[in-house]
Amino acid sequence: MNKISIIIPIYNVEQYLPQCLDSIINQTYKNLEIILINDGSTDNSGKICDNYAKVDNRIHVFHKKNEGVSSARNLGLEKCTGDFIGFVDPDDFIELNMYELLYNEQQKTNADIVWCNYSLYYSLNKQIFGEINSNITYNLLNINEKNDFYSDLFYKYNMKAYLWNKLYKKEIFSNIKFPYKKIFEDLFVFIYLISKANKISFINKKLYYYRQRVNSICNKTHIHSTFNIDMIESYIKSSIDYKYFSNNNNVSNILSFHTYLFVLKNILFYQKCNLYKSEKKYIISQLKLLLKTNISIKNKITILRIAYFPNLYRKIKLLRHPKLIKK
Repeated sequence: MNKISIIIPIYNVEQYLPQCLDSIINQTYKNLEIILINDGSTDNSGKICDNYAKVDNRIHVFHKKNEGVSSARNLGLEKCTGDFIGFVDPDDFIELNMYELLYNEQQKTNADIVWCNYSLYYSLNKQIFGEINSNITYNLLNINEKNDFYSDLFYKYNMKAYLWNKLYKKEIFSNIKFPYKKIFEDLFVFIYLISKANKISFINKKLYYYRQRVNSICNKTHIHSTFNIDMIESYIKSSIDYKYFSNNNNVSNILSFHTYLFVLKNILFYQKCNLYKSEKKYIISQLKLLLKTNISIKNKITILRIAYFPNLYRKIKLLRHPKLIKK
């Protein structure tokens, strides 16, 4: 039976951590390596990690200074010894058979990545379900299936870049590092990760609970300039990567168009964005890379109008957060 390494970056989550760890140590799949990276917590999270390690020898705890979730995940990748890798965020929890079901699907299909459904989990047990609605496997060595996958990734799965509802072959992460001190670190590496896969499977089972809380990193920093610059940069990078790995198909051009709108909205309209001139210059230079596409003339004109006459377009529906088009 293959070993699965589960990497958990931890920072000041003492309220939620026991529920998370209980859901992992009680998995029906037993051959686990549970790697806890305490990223300089100032609450009791580190003590909770050490206490769990005393009662379960599959748990390995590493304490480090606070450098952010990317640094913690990179350390986890360095320390893990499993044949497969999974990620769980410390304020979330999972079904007790999650890794057994993901592993069984992997053994059946030999997929490089197996992807399950999830729920957004709110207080009072309110749940909103994820996007997967069927079981399917894509063989990315077949050009037609590869095109289908990238189209479905955009339309059906909404480009979900989350790391945590997936099981990966370890070799997928060779030569991959999460960007240092970046928010939206998933999106920075997501397209590159799936580009290394020969086969990807989806299972229509709700196995992961993604907790929504007001004081999470993303919710807490959405008005901060660092959040905006990282968010902008990640959207641009993922669009460029998507165009490259999807053979510059029509779907990638739609994504590029939405990226233009999203980036320009952040630069022009967000009162609290507070981008420095150097940051704006960098973003504009990155946008020029996206201009080298076959986006339609109509869409390019829309982009130029927004750039040069922003006051006319403040209330355009297209300038909302880009919800990717569905069939």
